[in-house]
Amino acid sequence: MAKGKGGCGGCLLKLVIAIAVIIVLLVIAVVIVINLTPEQLGIADLDFGGMTLRDLGLADVKIIEMFKLVGGVMNPDVEAIVTNRYNPEVAKPEADKNLAGAVNNGSAEDGGLKYSDILKETVIYEKEYLYTYSDTTLAFLFQEMINETNASGETADNDGISFLQNLNAGVDEVTIKEISAGQFELRIVVSIDISDYKAEIENNVPDIVGRFVKLPDRVYIVSYSSVTADAAGAPVTEGKSIRINDMDSVVADAIFAVISKDAADSVETDEDLSDQNAVNDLVGKGFAEVVGNLGRVGTAEANPDTSEVVGSIELGAKGLKAHSLTVITYTEATNPDAETVVDAIPVKLYPVKHFVVAGPVMKAEAIFKPVRVLKPAALLDAQYKLVAISA
Repeated sequence: MAKGKGGCGGCLLKLVIAIAVIIVLLVIAVVIVINLTPEQLGIADLDFGGMTLRDLGLADVKIIEMFKLVGGVMNPDVEAIVTNRYNPEVAKPEADKNLAGAVNNGSAEDGGLKYSDILKETVIYEKEYLYTYSDTTLAFLFQEMINETNASGETADNDGISFLQNLNAGVDEVTIKEISAGQFELRIVVSIDISDYKAEIENNVPDIVGRFVKLPDRVYIVSYSSVTADAAGAPVTEGKSIRINDMDSVVADAIFAVISKDAADSVETDEDLSDQNAVNDLVGKGFAEVVGNLGRVGTAEANPDTSEVVGSIELGAKGLKAHSLTVITYTEATNPDAETVVDAIPVKLYPVKHFVVAGPVMKAEAIFKPVRVLKPAALLDAQYKLVAISA
């Protein structure tokens, strides 16, 4: 009997060893597989709902990298991603106070500026002022520009903002961070609401996948750039990286390329916007254009009560600070978009037609007498525009 039991125990031992070997082989197989790419496994061109892994740019990405992405994309840690969220109740008063003295003829019903007007024109004041814009206020401004442009049914007159508009993105954060003495990093966080598409997406994935993968309501795109200002006070940015949910992942890069390709269709640029570096540069330049329309980045001696510039001005990177920047506002004399008219001569003007003369080109049914101006011609009369030309 003992011998018989021993023989049975030996059978069980062999079975256990066999199972253990099989498990080890399966683990080895899994390890091998997850370190291979779809191309190597021969599944790069399998159709998944009308799209292949090759279409997504994932043909040469290791399976393990795809698994790493699932947790980060499906369960974004919002508090870790959006670290400098703006408060509209704080940002709006700062923005409105700075813009209150503008003399532009804006598109608001009262003739004042809308936030979206700043996308296409410089803000002009009667005097030079030194104004501070917190990075949170800039985030608020960008979001309101997108809101107003969407409400008008128009496309933003700024390629970077237009790109975000096409993504249906919301601006969650702008952060200006001093990373070393005089060196600053610009971090922009936008989020894309995909809640309207969740049901459709979930209905088109296999049940087994749907049980384990729950899509979030929002996906976050984080842009990093260096930011400075030149000797003329113009902001200058250089893209460093752009990430989904702030994840440094080749898979996230591939997904971003697919997202950005569609959003780039209506943006007029020679850049390949499926390239994340080109997109990052575009977003940074959009930021620079808006700040450039608010004023010239720099510092100045200013009246502490009125912010009016009363002394020397120093344009450039000294206007950048941690979480804010200062600008010297434009006047008629410093407006970079101004068209200066010199010694206009009497000339009869006709609607629509343009006549080249030895002075300005003018249009509208009117007779102008000689004038001498050194300010923007548009300020002479809201109905007419005089432009100096050369023969």
